[in-house]
Amino acid sequence: MGNILESKKLKDNQIFFIFLQKKNKLVPIDDLYFEIDDLKEINEQKKIVLDNTVSFSRNRHANNILLWGAKGMGKSTLVKSAVCYVNKTSKSNIKLVEVLNNEIGSLAEIIYELGQINSKFIIFIDDISFRKNENDFRLFKSLVEGSLLSHIKNVRFYVTSNLRHLSHKGKDQTNNDIEEKEISQNLLSLSDRFGCWVGFFDSSKEQYLEMVKYYFSKLSLKYSEKEEKLALEWSIEKGNFSGRTAFQFAYGNRINKK
Repeated sequence: MGNILESKKLKDNQIFFIFLQKKNKLVPIDDLYFEIDDLKEINEQKKIVLDNTVSFSRNRHANNILLWGAKGMGKSTLVKSAVCYVNKTSKSNIKLVEVLNNEIGSLAEIIYELGQINSKFIIFIDDISFRKNENDFRLFKSLVEGSLLSHIKNVRFYVTSNLRHLSHKGKDQTNNDIEEKEISQNLLSLSDRFGCWVGFFDSSKEQYLEMVKYYFSKLSLKYSEKEEKLALEWSIEKGNFSGRTAFQFAYGNRINKK
């Protein structure tokens, strides 16, 4: 692979990178900032991720994190905003490297190269899931815990998934109870290798409306009974009461009223 970065000396203001497989390079994505205070109704989850990220920045024990659960509740945004917050408040310089979920095969080389650089890296993989016989499943399981590369001190995984155990059983069926148990244990063995699990759950209607009010206020929009009724109708169309649904409704109102 060669050097995946043009230079091993990274600028302090370069925080976000994405791995481009065809170029075999990590490229910086500039001018991004994520505000952690904009994530509502997930205070417990924020604390867990922030505490772990602070520990990582201070060379203390820090876990690989699996963020799993309900869609639209801020899993991926929390990862990115936690890095911004910790860098800003503790004068740290953690870098976030996004590897797309169909590029797991390049992870070994990426981790090795990052281990040669004098910076801390969080490898971020969004919306990941596997089936039992995938090569990527076996590779990723080893890299999280088991491989020599798992012990590189300046790299951690923060991974999101709608699935608690990151994996599907697939369509294969067996009447052998022992074999079925072994298959299940193998599927569970990946998520079990993460030192920290953070669960996300659907919001209630009341929580959803509070999020809508917050985003309306942040966007300098007037909130009324009419807007509340429209927000509920929007949530029915979207099929949930998530933070994403609340933000999209508020943002859509700002665009429409310009």
